[in-house]
Amino acid sequence: MNLQESKNYPAQLVFINGQQTITNSLIVADYFGKLHKNVLRKIDEILADAPSEFTSAHFRANVENQQVGTSQRDLKCYHLTKDGFMFLVMGFTGAKAAKLKIDFINAFNEAQKRLSRTTHPFERQRMMFTWEGGKIVSSQPIHDDQFVTSRDKLVQYMREPRFLSLEQLLEISEAANQQIATLARLAEKQARLR
Repeated sequence: MNLQESKNYPAQLVFINGQQTITNSLIVADYFGKLHKNVLRKIDEILADAPSEFTSAHFRANVENQQVGTSQRDLKCYHLTKDGFMFLVMGFTGAKAAKLKIDFINAFNEAQKRLSRTTHPFERQRMMFTWEGGKIVSSQPIHDDQFVTSRDKLVQYMREPRFLSLEQLLEISEAANQQIATLARLAEKQARLR
């Protein structure tokens, strides 16, 4: 979809997530007419060069399910705050880029006004349902820092650069090592009983 041709662009460029106004790298690439892989490369450069206090506050890795041709595909992208967006597009030059930057700034400002006017700010709520026999037997909210995936996909995501922070990878490694040690002790006990 070419967002530049849409008349209702502000609502499509920026969205409200909790108490933040954000956009994502897929939207930025589409609106500026750039390949998403090039926008990701630029974000990776920013993440490597800028202080982590800034990047962790304004760039968040995410996976979005997108229609590609006739099939669905998980695509890595980044959620960007207004400051993250501005840092990313500083290098985009020319009259057309200037106009597009202004469109985004206006969209961020409009979304922020909507958020400020809301007395009880709404939050997007994602839910996971378990169905059995055509009936919902359980449900649970999925928070923004949570995702549901298959075991195979989890391994793929863990291999993605910057999908998880170093601290998160260390936590996972520690949990995996503890589980391996527990299983080894159980196997050892079972071997002694034989």
